[in-house]
Amino acid sequence: METSLPIDSYLIVQLDEPVVRTVGPWRPHTFADRFAIRSGPRGQPLGIGDTLDIRILEAGDNGLFANTQTRGTQFQVQIDETGNIFVPYVGRMRAAGRSSETLRQAIQDALADKAIQPQVMLGVTGNQANAAVVVGDVAKPGKYPLNVGGTRLLDMVALAGGSRFTTYETTVTLKRKAESASILLEDLVLVPNNNVYLVPDDEILLTFAPQTYTILGSVARPSEIKFETKTVTLAEAVARGGGLNTLAADASGIFVFRFEEPHLVKAIRPDWQPKGPGKIPVVYRLNLLEPKGLFLARQMWLRDKDIVYVATAPAVEFAKFLDIVGKTTAAVRGGTGLARDIQVLNSK
Repeated sequence: METSLPIDSYLIVQLDEPVVRTVGPWRPHTFADRFAIRSGPRGQPLGIGDTLDIRILEAGDNGLFANTQTRGTQFQVQIDETGNIFVPYVGRMRAAGRSSETLRQAIQDALADKAIQPQVMLGVTGNQANAAVVVGDVAKPGKYPLNVGGTRLLDMVALAGGSRFTTYETTVTLKRKAESASILLEDLVLVPNNNVYLVPDDEILLTFAPQTYTILGSVARPSEIKFETKTVTLAEAVARGGGLNTLAADASGIFVFRFEEPHLVKAIRPDWQPKGPGKIPVVYRLNLLEPKGLFLARQMWLRDKDIVYVATAPAVEFAKFLDIVGKTTAAVRGGTGLARDIQVLNSK
């Protein structure tokens, strides 16, 4: 479960070009950090329940398995509950825990003094022990075998028919023994390192989880808004909220509230010393009164559950006070009129 620092440990960061380049298009590397097999895929050992296809060939016509009509024999066996298989003229052999090549060589060596120059071929036709389970919002949930050469997470999702929803609305949860983590399916594609190799008994859950952000403050329509596209920039977020309230908004005070990864905070504020482990509450501030403010807003991508807040202009707060005083003294002019007057005075 993800942890975060206490709320009173938040950090305020002014949005500028270096900050936007660092945090704007950043995508999480959750699976790459937690589940990646650094050395690459390895051959999976055989296990109980696996079905093997064994073919034994001989060089002569009068051997144990060969005659004038055929050069050998072929049969299927299943690894029993004790981890063994039975091979004719060899007897019971240990199979579970061995690689397919090791078992093939062991069978061939055991037949060396019984058959005529035996050659053994072995294939795995039913891989029950080395499999992963895919459930949730997929077309074909079930248990699927892992390839001997390695199976990546996206390969397994494809085997299960893929997600029934768009990639940016699908959350993938990978559970491996006691550890689990979640990430957007979109981030498996955009960040290749997240497309990790699976190991036996991995459990994969796909769930429909639309991303949303909340916009508050001096906008036309404060609300929680669904992404509806792969990415949403800060400029698009404000526009979808109906834009700034021209009479009340402070364009120099556009804020984005989120919990940020510690290494990102360290990248933009090397001097920052967190008070504990976990994600850090960060408040990003954007000044739209600066010409470059709109360009920065287009490069700042929002993330799921971000809060965008548009501050109220100080003059409006003063107008509210005068409006209260005006009502108390039966003044004719209201707060809105005063707000317009103050804007005119401020522009002179």
